[in-house]
Amino acid sequence: MPKYIRKKAGRALWMYLAILFAAFLYCVVSAPVVTLVFALLLYGAFLMARRSTKQVEEQLRCLVREREGESICEFARAFDARQVDAWIIRAVYEQLQINLDHVHPAFPVRASDRLKEDLHLDDDDLDIDVAQEVEQRTGRSLESSSSNPYFGKVKTVRDLVMFFQAQPKCRNPGYAVRG
Repeated sequence: MPKYIRKKAGRALWMYLAILFAAFLYCVVSAPVVTLVFALLLYGAFLMARRSTKQVEEQLRCLVREREGESICEFARAFDARQVDAWIIRAVYEQLQINLDHVHPAFPVRASDRLKEDLHLDDDDLDIDVAQEVEQRTGRSLESSSSNPYFGKVKTVRDLVMFFQAQPKCRNPGYAVRG
């Protein structure tokens, strides 16, 4: 199975960052007190977000400890191999592991895991990262996903696998279409 190929940052991103940095320097020079207050407020928000992130990571580490020794084998057994494409099962499992590797490099995902409540993945993680990565790796198209019976109903990892199972294979040569 092909790995997901991440696109490199383009010139537009670097230009955007340079403009942001220049704007920050302008604010420091033109209004240093306001900039300092803003920076302190931003730092306070960062500290609160960091505390929240640490709590989420600890919850995920507890899941890892409870599931010690589990692998993709247990995950795959939760699906009927005659009805679900093994590439979809593997791609979903691996891409979720990649999104959770900050907690554990081989996070033991279960089909019954709720994406938001148990794995703490938000809609952006799912829509922008996981879905596009699985799409590329499996050769399943996300076009016309609104006609998918699972559209808007993906709550668990099993739902995500079944969503991709219901998607058509794409004909784009840039995708991992197999024979």
